[in-house]
Amino acid sequence: AIRFCREAGISLLMDEKADTLGLTIICRNDASQRNRASLKSMTTDASGYTILLDHQPNHLDEAVDAGIDFQFSGHTHYGQVWPLSLVTDLLFEDAYGPLQKGRTFCYVTSGLGIWGGKFRIGTRSEYVVATIRPEEK
Repeated sequence: AIRFCREAGISLLMDEKADTLGLTIICRNDASQRNRASLKSMTTDASGYTILLDHQPNHLDEAVDAGIDFQFSGHTHYGQVWPLSLVTDLLFEDAYGPLQKGRTFCYVTSGLGIWGGKFRIGTRSEYVVATIRPEEK
């Protein structure tokens, strides 16, 4: 997939950040990667509104401490098959939906449900479109 993206001219951010249009977009490698960069190291010179894309919604306090404005995560599938959503509620501070911690807004999507079995029972499949607008003065 990495080769395909590069050949298609798609920039992949892996433990990297990009600054554009007054936004800083930070993309973290998966938490399973032992050499994953610390969030603090990627936010030292962040400017403007900061968006963190992190697969798992682990350690949300890190995002708050780093001054992240918006964290978008997935991974939980919100159980994909009920009643496993009850288990994800125990494993994650925010297993699905919105949560605000301090000045940081987090959203965890349940995803499309295309991992493993291509089905869902008692949970929602979703495709999220987030609109970011400048603050009204």
